[in-house]
Amino acid sequence: MLLNSTGVIPRSRYTEEAGLLRSKIDELNKNTVILIAQAEKLIQESERLSARVNTLENPRTEPKHS
Repeated sequence: MLLNSTGVIPRSRYTEEAGLLRSKIDELNKNTVILIAQAEKLIQESERLSARVNTLENPRTEPKHS
């Protein structure tokens, strides 16, 4: 048993809650990785579109190749 500010918590409940929190943290970590990957793709696409716009605005300028 563990003691907290509201009283005693049975170890089984504490273990169950800790496991649930670990599961939620894992889910958040996976979602963060997915969001970062999507953001990187959006940044790359934005850079490509920006280069196309610059080429259309300044047709004499050679496009930069990355």
